Amino acid sequence: MSTISQEIQTLLEAPDTNVSYVRLREHLDTTFPSFDELGSLDEAARSGKAEHLELKEQLDASSSLLSKQIASASTSALTSLGAANELSLTRHSLADQLSSLSERLLPLTSGKGKQPRTLLEDMEELHAQLRNLQLTRDYLAVLERASALSEEAVFQIQSSPSGPISTSSLTKYQELQNFVSSVAEKTQRISSPSPPPLKLVEYLEIIRDRTWKDINNAVSQNLLAAAERLQWPSPISPSEYGSKDPANRAAFEAAFINLLHLQTAGENLHNVHTMGSETSPDELKSLLRKQGLYPLQTLLQPIALRFRYHFDGKRQTNRPDKPEWYFTHVLNLIHEHRPFMEGVVQPLLQNSGYSDISAMDEFTRLMCNLPSRKLKKSIQSILSLPALLAHTIYQTLIFDGSVRDSGFQLSRTWEGKERLRLARQERDKAREQRQIARHTAPDKRGPEKKHQEPVIEWEGLTDVIVGRREWFESWLEGEKRFTDKQFNEIISASDAWVISDDAGDNEDLESRRMVDLGTRATTSARRFKILIERVTERYSPLPQLAQKFRFLFDIQLSLLEAYLSRITGSLDAYERLSSSFVRSVPGALASQVGHGVDTRHMTSGVEGLSRLVKALVSGRWIKAAMEGWGEDLFFLEMWQGIQENPVLRARVESNPWFPPCHSIEHETDHALFDAFVTRYDSLSDRAEEMIANQVCSEIEGELKGYFASKWEKIGGQDLSQETNALSMPATLVAPISLLSSCLTFLSQSVPEATTTALYRRIAAIVTQNIIQRVIVGRGRHQFSPADGYAFKDECGMWVEASRMALFGGSARDDPRLAKRVEHPWQELTNVATIVGWPEKTLVDIVNATLDGEDADFEKAMIEIGVRGLSRDNARGLLRSRSDCRC
Repeated sequence: MSTISQEIQTLLEAPDTNVSYVRLREHLDTTFPSFDELGSLDEAARSGKAEHLELKEQLDASSSLLSKQIASASTSALTSLGAANELSLTRHSLADQLSSLSERLLPLTSGKGKQPRTLLEDMEELHAQLRNLQLTRDYLAVLERASALSEEAVFQIQSSPSGPISTSSLTKYQELQNFVSSVAEKTQRISSPSPPPLKLVEYLEIIRDRTWKDINNAVSQNLLAAAERLQWPSPISPSEYGSKDPANRAAFEAAFINLLHLQTAGENLHNVHTMGSETSPDELKSLLRKQGLYPLQTLLQPIALRFRYHFDGKRQTNRPDKPEWYFTHVLNLIHEHRPFMEGVVQPLLQNSGYSDISAMDEFTRLMCNLPSRKLKKSIQSILSLPALLAHTIYQTLIFDGSVRDSGFQLSRTWEGKERLRLARQERDKAREQRQIARHTAPDKRGPEKKHQEPVIEWEGLTDVIVGRREWFESWLEGEKRFTDKQFNEIISASDAWVISDDAGDNEDLESRRMVDLGTRATTSARRFKILIERVTERYSPLPQLAQKFRFLFDIQLSLLEAYLSRITGSLDAYERLSSSFVRSVPGALASQVGHGVDTRHMTSGVEGLSRLVKALVSGRWIKAAMEGWGEDLFFLEMWQGIQENPVLRARVESNPWFPPCHSIEHETDHALFDAFVTRYDSLSDRAEEMIANQVCSEIEGELKGYFASKWEKIGGQDLSQETNALSMPATLVAPISLLSSCLTFLSQSVPEATTTALYRRIAAIVTQNIIQRVIVGRGRHQFSPADGYAFKDECGMWVEASRMALFGGSARDDPRLAKRVEHPWQELTNVATIVGWPEKTLVDIVNATLDGEDADFEKAMIEIGVRGLSRDNARGLLRSRSDCRC
């Protein structure tokens, strides 16, 4: 509007003469740019005058019209202003009226501290209350109808409790069931997102289930009465049953069969075969465990009453620390009632359409519910008591084993049949889904393999405890603390590292066989093996592979690692204390080192050797034990199961405690403990190498005097062969005595095979040392005949000392033993024989060695007892003699 007003004001203003003069001058300059153009000036003046007149006329007309328009606009503005004033008055009047109406809607009174409420709010609240009252009326009407049908259904059965059960006797219950189904359908069609009021459908289902339970109880009373006349629950043998009153037997059988008919009718009415579609596996398993054959559930009632009387009340038989009491009680009852179940009840089942169910197995399954409920009630109070918890679980495992050993099979029970059916449904459903997926996306893996029949296994009562993760973790933690404590006691005992070859009373046949074969071990190794095997006994009956794996990984493998670290650490301690070589030894050493202790004495001689032997025999004993465990059927199946389980397989593949896993299609020779077998074998090899090096290092140190004085005697004395044969140089007494004592100790402490291997290694090292220092390192010195004789006798002393240390005097009369002793020294005796051979017949040996054929050389060497010596070496040895000119 302001822009239009400004434009109007501009148009009404008088023209500016200066601007007009400027525009006129610009027009003349443009029209007449030169003097020659002035000829048309008159014409231009006339044209301008005519245009001026025309514009003046237009201006006069516009001015006249403008005056009229201004007058019209003023009149219209005055009219609009009057109308606006009237509208303003009307608005104020309407506001006053609205305020008056609002005041009329306010309630007359309002409570203290409450915000005032409008009449509309009060009306809405009353309307909501009215709606709730209507819903309550409808709700109560539905409940009244359901309760009436329930009473009629129960009365229909109670009116003829002994009559046969059929569809016609359950008509009222069918009406109740149909009524509940119709209400459920109607509530599902409600468009409101809110659930039905007060969970109507759930409550109706409770009424329906309670009604069926009342019907079952009504029919069961007949069976209980008939069984009581037969003196149930006392054990009844088939012969005793046959001697009962026929009328009582007939009443019992009729009531029993009647309950079976009721169960069949109930399965049809409740459509039991659709159960499980919307129920979790754990809930479904729990639900099935509570159900069973109606007649056997009825017969169990008096037994359950007696069980609760003894083990749930305040009697002395109800002791949390004695779970074996109620387990034994249940096992005895199962055993006592077996004849009655197999001889009386089983034929009734076979004649009533339940021939695929074993009466004994079904009775056993129902009996197991008694200690199962007891365990669930008592387990919370003993979770904080690891020893009692472990004892309870152990007794539960024993109970489960006893039940299984009695021939119990879950597949022959009502629960087993239902679980098998559901498993088949799940299998078929999964197969259909795979077929649909294969049609959608072609499978390149080839035809689908044939599915195996589902297998239903009984989890046992142990699953009641270990099936809950927090309870299992409590048990596992308690077992781990207990075994760790025992392990510490084993390795800290005063006789932990004492070597013994006596099998204890607690050792198994395999340990006794190892002792019979000469395998020795320390006391700690024997006790440690027993500890590991006891852990296996405790968890081997567990139902799930994952639970067994936790015991294996968290307890057994951890203990094997701890024992290995203990021995390794002891060897490292020996290495730090030893000054003769860089190696290590067993566990008792570290605790013995302190002020005032002669560490040189602890790492030398037989005492130092004993520490290395303890590590060796301990490692070898546990290694042999693990090799036996790996071939045990339990661990073979466990290792196979681990490789087939994706979760456990992924866990072991990244853990160095386990051997490599292979695909299922490829067979493997790996056993479960192979990784630890390799590590213990390396530990034993390390200890064995340290033993050989320790002995050889000490012998080498004692031989320094012998080597230093060896060449001082050459040429200085002329000793005869006989004299040298009867004497030993003083410098050889210490090294040969050391060898003898070490070999004697080894033959008494380690297995014969290990002793033989160590003896060969020690003899080879000592032989090389003597040959290098006496023969190769002789320089320009040569052996005189007397020196050669003496050296030959000295070498024979090594062999003789070894023979006496290993076998005593028995090796002299046994050629086989003599050969075993002499063979490791063969290289040394070869050298000694050549150097010390008598001068009289030396010319034959020289001729055969230097000028003879190969056959002549071999023959000559065999004749003098030399084996495995090359001609070049023999030639060099002959040249070391001063009496040989070659």
